[in-house]
Amino acid sequence: MISSFVKRPSGKEKGVFLALDLGGTNFRVMSVELSGDRTFKVKSTSRYTIPKDLTVGDGKELFNFIAASVDDFLTNNKLPLDKKYGLGFTFSFPVKQTAVASGELIIWTKGFAATGVEGCDVVKLLKDALHRRNISCISVEALANDTVGTLMAKSYQMPNCASGVILGTGTNACYPEEKELGGIIINTEWGNFDKFSQNKFDMELDERSNNSGRQLFEKAVSGMYLGEIFRLVVLHEMNIE
Repeated sequence: MISSFVKRPSGKEKGVFLALDLGGTNFRVMSVELSGDRTFKVKSTSRYTIPKDLTVGDGKELFNFIAASVDDFLTNNKLPLDKKYGLGFTFSFPVKQTAVASGELIIWTKGFAATGVEGCDVVKLLKDALHRRNISCISVEALANDTVGTLMAKSYQMPNCASGVILGTGTNACYPEEKELGGIIINTEWGNFDKFSQNKFDMELDERSNNSGRQLFEKAVSGMYLGEIFRLVVLHEMNIE
């Protein structure tokens, strides 16, 4: 139950912004134009595949790769470098946020294990990587979980949108806490819910994972793990150890 420090948008926000979405084996960079009347246009988008060795290697090199991809996006889409672009950083891992644009990674999930990132401010790591790449036209204005980003994006069009849910590589949900916090969006991190009965296949998968004992609900229902659960069931039914 983590505060995102943001509320749903008013729909009057206007301008061209960049978005960086990191949450699985691929990440996306895009530019979006908000019209100020609850409509928007995705002007350009690019998808980049993260090399497997970077997901479990040196965290600095992982963020260097992200910065290099942002540089590639700016170049390929011929975005003027003499302008300033506000960037929203969607970071789809459990983060203890301390401000709208600051938060420390609690623990990696979804197979990531890059060193030197857990316990660190991921916005600072991104800013440092952009600085090393001499990218000065970008200002990281907000940090958000992908679930929060989903709720924010839909709320721009539909102000009564009440929750955001992710069912993909991982799973999570968020909602605006109207009564207690005046509409601040709460990231529930429900992928870490563990008050349910695991079967033998769930337990075997968890034991073999690199974050054993964590994200148990996510491991039972999300895309990254269902294939392996199916494989374990088939081997069991065929009496193959």
